[in-house]
Amino acid sequence: MSKPGVTYTAEPPIEGKTFVCKRCKRTYAFPQPGDRPIRCECGWWYLNDGGNIREAYNQRIEPYRTPRSVRAVFTRS
Repeated sequence: MSKPGVTYTAEPPIEGKTFVCKRCKRTYAFPQPGDRPIRCECGWWYLNDGGNIREAYNQRIEPYRTPRSVRAVFTRS
């Protein structure tokens, strides 16, 4: 079994409610509705859509692409 993921950041420690990535177990401040999505280091994006957490995968290695519309990543087809 691998060691737990560690997020390196210059940000102060997270206080209050946290969000943990289901895949790599990195911890982030809980996203609020309307905030920018969490872009996890493992490639998954998480968006608080008015109380529901929506997720989408975007590859982080070559060929990496940033979606034109971040909200479009989370729309249902």
